[in-house]
Amino acid sequence: MKRFFPALFSLFFAQAVTAEPLVWQAQKGDLTYTLMGSVHVGKPEFYPLPDIIESRFVAADALIVEVDIINDTQLNMPKGKPSDDVITSQQRNQLAQIAQELGYTDSVLLKMPPWQTAMVLQIAQTQALDLQQILGVDLHFLSRTDSLNIPIISLETMQEQIDLLANARDNGIELLDDTLLYWDLSKDFISCMIEAWRLGDGEKITAIAEEMSDTNDLERKILVDRNLNWIEMLTDSAQVPNGDYVVIVGALHFPGNEGLLALLEKKGFTITQLNQGQKAGCELPELP
Repeated sequence: MKRFFPALFSLFFAQAVTAEPLVWQAQKGDLTYTLMGSVHVGKPEFYPLPDIIESRFVAADALIVEVDIINDTQLNMPKGKPSDDVITSQQRNQLAQIAQELGYTDSVLLKMPPWQTAMVLQIAQTQALDLQQILGVDLHFLSRTDSLNIPIISLETMQEQIDLLANARDNGIELLDDTLLYWDLSKDFISCMIEAWRLGDGEKITAIAEEMSDTNDLERKILVDRNLNWIEMLTDSAQVPNGDYVVIVGALHFPGNEGLLALLEKKGFTITQLNQGQKAGCELPELP
């Protein structure tokens, strides 16, 4: 089953806690990571975040993120086949309906390469759910690094993220295929995924991540291959010397056998969950 959607988490468990995104500690010798999953769009009710992540952030030697979305602005937008050249007539009709729903011009979307068309649609859908990029968790931390004099370590560049999609088969047709195929279901899917993150429902987040990473080649590149790249950097003392760091990356990168927590454990880190969530009341929709 395929899914692409634009992308976790008081010391030790307490008897009574407020559900919140999950936070972990990974420690090996004098190197300590405090890790929390991010959602890249947000709402005011996401805040405040757990006290443990905020207190460790202000004392951190550096903030580690997927990409520095504030300062990494040098981009070369790859050219590719327009979506109109690679989608079916049925998809073209569906795209026209979605464009009308969003108030977009379908001819403009059809001129974009498939990966870009898909991203425009997904961003528009999150906005329709009242999720704002300016309230994303990454930006919440990045926007305060200057005033707190906290260095930023990026695991990759914005250009690398774009190239990953642009260089996929037919300029990312799989991403657009799934965006169109699951358009009517994705509203409920995204809402449930966000609720699972916000309440710290690790089981539900794990189920989503494992299903996404076990389908096709592009999905594995988006989740698993990037995890493997990041773990090499996180365990390279030349790039990340001993110290205390806060790691904020997409929530779906943490769980599962090929998630960052398991990969860090295989590298000799001791993993400790620092807070406790609760089960989300939503159910993920059945996909065709």
